[in-house]
Amino acid sequence: MSDGMILIKLLNLVEEGLIDMRTVNKGKSLNIYKIRENLDLAIGVAKGKIKLVGIGADTFLEKVPHLILGVMWQIMRLISTKSVSLKECPEIMRLAQGDEELADLNKLTPEELLLRWVNFHLKAQSQPEVKNLGKDLADSKALLYVLHNLDPSKCSLAALEEADDLKRAEQMMLNSESIGVADVCGAEDIVKGNARVNMIFVSEIFNTKHGLEELTKEEYEAAALLDDDIDASKEERGFRFWINSLGIEDVFVNNLYEEARDGLVILKVIHRINDQVVDWKRVVHKPRNVFDKNANCMVAEDACRKIKEIKLIGVGGKDLVDGHKKNILAIVWQLVRLHYLQLLGSLTEKDLIAWVNETCPDHQIKNFKDPALGDGQILIKMCAAIEPRVVNWDLVTKGETEEEKEMNAKYAISIARKLGAVIFLVWEDIPQLNPKMLLVFVCSLYDLKQLVKQ
Repeated sequence: MSDGMILIKLLNLVEEGLIDMRTVNKGKSLNIYKIRENLDLAIGVAKGKIKLVGIGADTFLEKVPHLILGVMWQIMRLISTKSVSLKECPEIMRLAQGDEELADLNKLTPEELLLRWVNFHLKAQSQPEVKNLGKDLADSKALLYVLHNLDPSKCSLAALEEADDLKRAEQMMLNSESIGVADVCGAEDIVKGNARVNMIFVSEIFNTKHGLEELTKEEYEAAALLDDDIDASKEERGFRFWINSLGIEDVFVNNLYEEARDGLVILKVIHRINDQVVDWKRVVHKPRNVFDKNANCMVAEDACRKIKEIKLIGVGGKDLVDGHKKNILAIVWQLVRLHYLQLLGSLTEKDLIAWVNETCPDHQIKNFKDPALGDGQILIKMCAAIEPRVVNWDLVTKGETEEEKEMNAKYAISIARKLGAVIFLVWEDIPQLNPKMLLVFVCSLYDLKQLVKQ
């Protein structure tokens, strides 16, 4: 793991094209400078997707086993559970309980969904529910029933007569292999009842054959409605990654709208940006009901109002409690913007534009909506101004077609991360001229430029 290549390839399994392989240093005899570049690139991408507090390039260069295993587990979890969501597998709506709506299912973690899925198949076999994916699966009996329900012809229940847990687990593993489940662990691993190992194994069964009834056209359309607001989804994703990249202790956000509702995440983010404005004496650190959540969100609103750069017009703490998506994004965007402008010191957005124009005199822009930014060339040139060796100009296109713009955008993002920039935009933000994300990109480059000067 120490040269970063496995880490890079795994991250591209988490999300295709997450790292532009054109920017990766390849070869059998890379020097320490090239290796560190690869690790910085990978870690810059991983920030926001997994917890990396206290973990950097040196963790891998020094081969610290327990920290590397911690990173590996988180990445394997993401890879294995990619399909365990309503977006990827709309049939998950079959797992709704009582009067739950689809939005309620969207709030569940992959582990919670997998546990429901296991119990769904156990119920079909008139078997008692399991309460966890660890010890409750250690005797393999529940897994035998699940596999039998998925494919009775290939997965018999004969092993239930076996008295020895290990031998029963071995037969269960043979059943799983018969339906094409990947060989990700052994029978001896299952009997230990390790929740992490079992979760990976159960997710592989789910990925191979979930056995949930196909949706009708009407049901499929209802599930698709959850992902209708593409722009809001992209912003939520970006802002969530930004919060996670701040390295705040005990803060890692999987669903911004839901996790903002008790006020604590927003309060910790505000404190990270300005440690003078949050009145922690008024904060309920373990909110148990809506009144506690309301109290925290009002403290968050008051803290925001103490910061002169933040304007809360028609937006307030109640929007956090209610999970009002548009207004939550409006509040968090102001925190994002303030955080990145802090990197500029006394400079303003206008000064930032002037810096761009000074760095790239052949491409003058008026603002962060300027069409000249759309082909990605300006951003690539600004990366080169920080470290010329980071750019291979043979890979930069003229940006005349949509495909060329995409190639440049992906290249610009990867080389910025290679330099150490913490950015969370997607490549589409560049040709689509998303002014918020372009501001963040340029702020990050400016900050890097100042570090180089020092």
